[in-house]
Amino acid sequence: MKHHTGQPENKVHIYYLNDETGYYELNSSPFGFDKLPKELKVEDTRQRQQIRSDKICRGRIKNGRYLFFTGLIQVGKGNLYFGDHFEFENGSKKNSFILFRFSSDQKEMTIYFFNHFKVYPGKRAKFISDFLKSLSKSPLLGTTKGGEFPTSQSCSKTYTGQL
Repeated sequence: MKHHTGQPENKVHIYYLNDETGYYELNSSPFGFDKLPKELKVEDTRQRQQIRSDKICRGRIKNGRYLFFTGLIQVGKGNLYFGDHFEFENGSKKNSFILFRFSSDQKEMTIYFFNHFKVYPGKRAKFISDFLKSLSKSPLLGTTKGGEFPTSQSCSKTYTGQL
């Protein structure tokens, strides 16, 4: 499904860092969309050869499994990252693309979850750049406290799409 900006629909979630627990706690999310847990932790990757990123974002462990898990791959040199979420639905694997934006002080994390939308590596740079342009044009969306969205120009200059 497409959003009014012409981009694929995404679900925006905002988390704030709890300094005591080290987890980001959910502050706002779309009603009825529950694919992301209420708490997420960002930490260094322990098994770089399997994850292929320096950082991960994960939920708490329940019944021996993470409630959510993805590698975080940095876009350029800013506070923007992407990852993928995989799930099985009716016996088939579904992929969802996710963009993560951190405030400059790392206290806020905004997640753009593109449900069941896969972005192939050769098209990733253009997709991210176009998405950032759509954010800057939308009167309904904007920055939240503590940070600015990277511009599409800075994204295009620093992110080459060679991931």
